[in-house]
Amino acid sequence: MRIITMTITLLTLLVSNVLAKDHVLFVLTTADKQELQNGKVRNTGFFLNEFYVPYKDIVDAGHEVSFATINAKVAPVDPESLKLDYWVDGNLVNEAFEFTKTDTKFNNPKSLKNALHDFEKYDAIVIPGGQGVMVDLFENDTVTSLIQRFALAKKPIGLICHSPALLVNVAKLGNNPLKGFDVTSVSIFEELYIENFIMDGKAKHRMIRFQLDDHGYNAHSALPKMSHVEKDRFLVTNQNPFSTEEFSEVFLSTLQEYSTNQLD
Repeated sequence: MRIITMTITLLTLLVSNVLAKDHVLFVLTTADKQELQNGKVRNTGFFLNEFYVPYKDIVDAGHEVSFATINAKVAPVDPESLKLDYWVDGNLVNEAFEFTKTDTKFNNPKSLKNALHDFEKYDAIVIPGGQGVMVDLFENDTVTSLIQRFALAKKPIGLICHSPALLVNVAKLGNNPLKGFDVTSVSIFEELYIENFIMDGKAKHRMIRFQLDDHGYNAHSALPKMSHVEKDRFLVTNQNPFSTEEFSEVFLSTLQEYSTNQLD
């Protein structure tokens, strides 16, 4: 009888481990204004589809999600990202925007400092893009340290569109655990298009692809508006909003690889 009980207990533990889901931290910009080099100030924020598509896929796969921002402020949506041009599934736009207004957890994020303190709770990190990233997260010491901690632990890191720019400051810390990794980001041509036809001015922090190259990464770009994702071990980066679905698929696969390795 004792042997049967021990066997059942072991089987229960095994099943629990197999069914255990990962805890993914989403870090979002809280910048809602962006001052350009010409002095113009425009509305900004995070790009909605770059957040909601991977968020929805991660949650639908059964994983837990938490949110973190600077000073625990609620993240604003970049109004540009509401345009249907950026969405593969236009039916998701209203659903995604409503989520940002009504979801309790989204509207009560942790602070970045809190997230860094609780680093061990998280299995992966995702940082959606948007020009807001270049306003408050770029050169933010806490998010830089957070990415470095995930890299040292070889936990999945997902950086979307503009957010691969954050890798520049990880490199500046020295002994970069991501040195030489293959990455992508918003391309030079896409930045120039955005500056000339959407923003009507140059961003203060720009030329992300060149900065990545200059700081020891192997940066790659596809043609504008093409879906392009780079996966190098546990780091997944993508180029633009049109790559979001592919990013989501690759990131989930990377998360599964991490979970499998944890069980071995």
